Amino acid sequence: MKVNIGVFAHNAKDWERVQAKDYTRQPETPDWVFVQKAFGLADLAEPLGFDGIWAPEHQGTPYGMTPNPIQTLTYFAGRFSKLTFGTMVAVTPWWNPIRLAHQIAYLDIVSNGRYTTIGLGRGVAKSEFDAVGVPREESRQRFDETLDILKLAFTQDRFSYDGKIFKIPEMSLRPAPFSKDLADRIYGSSSTRESLEILSRRGLVPLFVGNKPIEDAGKEVQLVNTFRKEAGLAPCQPKNVLFMYCTPTAAAAAQADPWIVQANVDVNLHYGFADAANFKGVKGYEAYAAREASATAVLATAVQGKQTPADAKSKTPGYHPSNLLIGTPDEIIKRIQAAQKACSFSEITIVPQFGDMPYEEAEKSTRLFAKEVLPTIQKMDAPLHPGALPAL
Repeated sequence: MKVNIGVFAHNAKDWERVQAKDYTRQPETPDWVFVQKAFGLADLAEPLGFDGIWAPEHQGTPYGMTPNPIQTLTYFAGRFSKLTFGTMVAVTPWWNPIRLAHQIAYLDIVSNGRYTTIGLGRGVAKSEFDAVGVPREESRQRFDETLDILKLAFTQDRFSYDGKIFKIPEMSLRPAPFSKDLADRIYGSSSTRESLEILSRRGLVPLFVGNKPIEDAGKEVQLVNTFRKEAGLAPCQPKNVLFMYCTPTAAAAAQADPWIVQANVDVNLHYGFADAANFKGVKGYEAYAAREASATAVLATAVQGKQTPADAKSKTPGYHPSNLLIGTPDEIIKRIQAAQKACSFSEITIVPQFGDMPYEEAEKSTRLFAKEVLPTIQKMDAPLHPGALPAL
């Protein structure tokens, strides 16, 4: 099974200044320091034997600072000759579809076809939509139309498109991509059942990014394959993102507890989950409004710093504990094996730094994982289990 490294740059200690809107002060540590440290972790991928590098798309807050994941991956494509690349995810509604198609095609060219997981998503955070000037109410329509356009651009020499939002005159994608199967490499990330059904019937394979229990993700794989069967499509296997801290002893794993708390604070502040009003009445986000209304009290304690590590692991939406590979090498191997059985994923990406974990600590953990865990997982079979198939 392939194992990749996920690149995240966080300036987690700057949230206090941002929440206070005290922009008369600069961050205690400049953002570029964390970007360079995150890139330093990714630089370990090929030397340590990982299979690829993945990047997210986030902007405007201290969380996940990667405004253009394809640009990030193009940088690494020029540095390494063996690694494959993936986005987790490119937030489709923020892009002009032709610009997105060109960037995907260009990374495909400069990497000689190594952009193997074109992960796309619809986006959630109000602040990010506001920053790029796109109404969240249009996100699903923009996603659907962009997906149409990408598939046309990657499969036809000449194409045009006449949608509600995007009007594309007849044109060609130039330069044309290196690979002929880019349309088949598109994966979709979703958090609601409605989105899951739409993506599944359109042929997209799920990409799970750690925001739901592995067991629930496993049930969703069965649901995806049920929708695919109804659409005349073959069963599929998802790809999963898991968060990792590998320690030489079981006792040392407790060191990660405050980093988990901070990671969940980061997630909830960035996406606005602590306030259900951020989703109320927003077309396409009705499920978020209902879900977050029930969680607001828990999240409020999280973002006010009143949450315990146990609360962070069990109650707060964010990094679900079943997606946390924290412990000794043997413990992590067992967790990955159990997760694969539950979810039938074909490939994983580990994120070795989260919250305010020092990057030096993340590097030690990554090196231990590469030495003691990686060889076993790369030799591991990753089958599609019966529980992931449509119910008879």
